[in-house]
Amino acid sequence: MKSPILLAAAVAFTPVPAAAQDLPDHSKFAAVLSAHLHNGLVDYAAIRADRTGLDNYIDELGSTSATAVNSAPRDTQLAFWINAYNACTMRRVVDHYPIERRAGLASIVNRVRGMPANSIRQIPNTFDGAFCTVAGKERSLDEIEHEIIRPMGEPRIHFAVNCAALSCPALAAEPYTGDALDEQLDASVAALVANSAHYRLERGSRPVVHLNKVLDWYKDDFGGEEGVLSFLLPYLPEGDREFIESNGPAQIEFEHYDWTLNDTVVFGSHR
Repeated sequence: MKSPILLAAAVAFTPVPAAAQDLPDHSKFAAVLSAHLHNGLVDYAAIRADRTGLDNYIDELGSTSATAVNSAPRDTQLAFWINAYNACTMRRVVDHYPIERRAGLASIVNRVRGMPANSIRQIPNTFDGAFCTVAGKERSLDEIEHEIIRPMGEPRIHFAVNCAALSCPALAAEPYTGDALDEQLDASVAALVANSAHYRLERGSRPVVHLNKVLDWYKDDFGGEEGVLSFLLPYLPEGDREFIESNGPAQIEFEHYDWTLNDTVVFGSHR
């Protein structure tokens, strides 16, 4: 049997698991959000004027090893990648801010598609171009969302990842964390339902539910249109839920998606 002294020494020098050592606590991103997020809008001009906090956070994400991320609990991993997506999207905008309408054929295409001049979609290779180093690899927004986050099987991420558009579910005021992820994701769903720009019930002989277009694009993650409504029902106001259940089946109408940049310079701090 080892002596108590040797046992104590062994405990003292036991390596801390990499996931506990190396994963960021997201406090740097919290500071960026606290300073520059106002009622769901981002002060991109202020971040561009002093981008140290955002860049330092993304440097932290980049220096995190993939092994550390993959060794962490599922909720910690998911929180890491949601924050990475949101921070990298913010960097995408800041790198090109102020955004202006593209020239040439791209300008014609974007006009036909109804893209505002300041939309993040005016940036070349907006979502499929690799530009943001996370977990040791330069990644695109599409890779983070479609190859990492969505395969984790949590449909509530569609209320949490933010693509810098006015119609996108609003950016949360605080970073996501593994310990609080379930509550935070529930809050992100509740926030969308509480916003008439994203959810509205039209009462008639048959209820018509007006929903954010995001839920149309990703309805397969909920099991189709019926799955979207079944998912949302527990989050709806009690009166709306009872009306839909008593007068259904409800018709779903997905609203036009506004790609205007979620910028305080455009809309001010208050909408």
